[in-house]
Amino acid sequence: MRYAWLNLVLRLSNRIYQRKQRVVSQEGLAAVGNVFVLICLELILAFFSLPLYLNLKPQKITAYFEERGSYSKIIFDYNLRRILTLTGVGIFLAIWLVKLLLILLAPTVLGTPQLYRVSELRPPDLLTVDMETVAAESDIQASRISSDLIVPELTQVRKSGGKDFVFYGTGAPNSTVVLLLSDLQTAVYTGEADQNGNWKIEHLNENFKLNEGNHSILTFTLDQEEKTRSDFSSEQYFKVRTTFLDMVIRNVDVLANWSVIILLSVGVFLTFLTL
Repeated sequence: MRYAWLNLVLRLSNRIYQRKQRVVSQEGLAAVGNVFVLICLELILAFFSLPLYLNLKPQKITAYFEERGSYSKIIFDYNLRRILTLTGVGIFLAIWLVKLLLILLAPTVLGTPQLYRVSELRPPDLLTVDMETVAAESDIQASRISSDLIVPELTQVRKSGGKDFVFYGTGAPNSTVVLLLSDLQTAVYTGEADQNGNWKIEHLNENFKLNEGNHSILTFTLDQEEKTRSDFSSEQYFKVRTTFLDMVIRNVDVLANWSVIILLSVGVFLTFLTL
């Protein structure tokens, strides 16, 4: 069995050697095509020759040098090249296995294909929540400014759960606080202050994802019964930063594809070096 395995490795090595001789005499696209064939053959040979080459050690052999016209001993280390090839193959397989696991186990990372079927074309119905939102925004726009209402103050912005944000502040006791959060579009949030005037408003990333960079915040007190509101608070800013892990997860598909291109380029370079 061992000799049959060795003969298979030798036959593959012979085919690679013959293919290299063709590449030397070729030019243009034909040579490039043969280089990629050589890389594929080297990958196949790397797997088949692994049991044999793991036990091989560098050996000194005697070779005839035509330039010198005499024999001399050289160190023959074929195992190093196999290790380089197997390392490249291992990295290639690891990248694509990670990518496959992300696709299978975490579809939210790369996104799932959305399939839509239009059954009927008609204007969308406004839900109860939508009607309440429209009514609240209408009250805000129609409210007149009253100097008697206390202007709320934003005291703290805290990150929650890695992506969500919680805004804390103080204002008039038992009052309604409106918070305007700037992004590509301005988001409007409302919250109720407690009997001590403390209020808290939460921003959920799943409902509205903030872009990376600086965002401004304005707050004011709204009296829905009297149709009045306070002046705007002083404009304050906070910064949204993308973590390294979020960036890697978001660009894992691009990173995997670029890694394959880099590995193929290195493989072509190593193949030319060994011609």
